[in-house]
Amino acid sequence: MPTAPAVLAVYGTLRRGERNDGFLAGCSSLGRATVRGRLHEMPESALRGYAYPALLLGGTSPVVVELYAIPDVATLAAADALEAFDPADEAGSQYVRRAVTVEDGPVASAWIYVYNGPAEEVGERIVDGDWIAHLDRARR
Repeated sequence: MPTAPAVLAVYGTLRRGERNDGFLAGCSSLGRATVRGRLHEMPESALRGYAYPALLLGGTSPVVVELYAIPDVATLAAADALEAFDPADEAGSQYVRRAVTVEDGPVASAWIYVYNGPAEEVGERIVDGDWIAHLDRARR
């Protein structure tokens, strides 16, 4: 596990105002940015009783993220647990934490959670790469 402080890029339920933003309550917001990849909606499942996004790397589309300074290893470990990431068992983790290049932001790189589960569980692509805008469209 990296030493603190670290920067975490979040694109879904950890974003401000979303259902899991409390996990980052003790973190300093560094602003918005983008990373490159493909964002998909994941349907409700036994693991999570709500829809959430999945990031796949390798795409060239911008994905909107919020950046947070992580003050300690315990906060990062709590986020790892939420994302079903076990650093000792990456193959068995639903998500893995990876370093990515940050574009249009105050830092050059950050940790981000990348989907690592079965490909057949990945839902529809969110073409504009913005989970919040996607939810807003769905609520209309």
